[in-house]
Amino acid sequence: MTTPSATGAPLLTIENLCASYGGAWVLKDVSLTMQVGEFLAIIGANTAGKSTLLKAISGLMPQTSGNISFLGHDLLNTPAHRVPTLGIAHVPEGRHVFTEMTVEENLRTGAFTRGKSSGVGDSIARIFDLFPRLKERRTQLAGTLSGGEQQMVAVGRGMMLDPKLLILDEPSLGLAPIVVEEMHDRFHEIHNSGVSVLLVEQNVSLALESAGRAYVMSSGSIEFEGIATELAQDDRIRRAYLGI
Repeated sequence: MTTPSATGAPLLTIENLCASYGGAWVLKDVSLTMQVGEFLAIIGANTAGKSTLLKAISGLMPQTSGNISFLGHDLLNTPAHRVPTLGIAHVPEGRHVFTEMTVEENLRTGAFTRGKSSGVGDSIARIFDLFPRLKERRTQLAGTLSGGEQQMVAVGRGMMLDPKLLILDEPSLGLAPIVVEEMHDRFHEIHNSGVSVLLVEQNVSLALESAGRAYVMSSGSIEFEGIATELAQDDRIRRAYLGI
């Protein structure tokens, strides 16, 4: 599969980031960089701080220190409701669809921060091209969908923002293996369209297969980072996360 290469221009820069819950530090001096056009994965154990890191990027972690820069914008001093307007779409763990709204209504909520209604219909059409199953269910209540279909809605809602960066937090959680493979195929399509992708994924093997680079987190810190294919062959990763 052909994927676009990173340009070398900085998209996201995190320096010495710390974050706490109730006085307990859950991120400790985290630093990472992401280039425009990159597909980057973050892997680690359940308590490593991966989701907390994504929340900090999206302005959802008030107790933070350090620096987060997105295309020159200071995210630590940007209110959470303003972050999407910069071009960051965050698809959180757990899908969180509006169960009493239809598929199409859910998708339209993702366009609210665009500031104008023009182009929304075209964006919905692109989502239906990406996920044809959603077109078949456009008038169906989201609460009646399968878990995989709800995940498609959640990702589609994020893409309605027309983002520069798509953040995906544990998108395969609770899904059947065949659906997981389908979702990752769609993530590659999104990446191929020019969107940078930041992925936190419990399926370490698939994450390293999908991404160009990866960071490994442990106990709130970056343990090491590198080219994803090289990390997949690293004995430390193989023993700790791949069961080899």
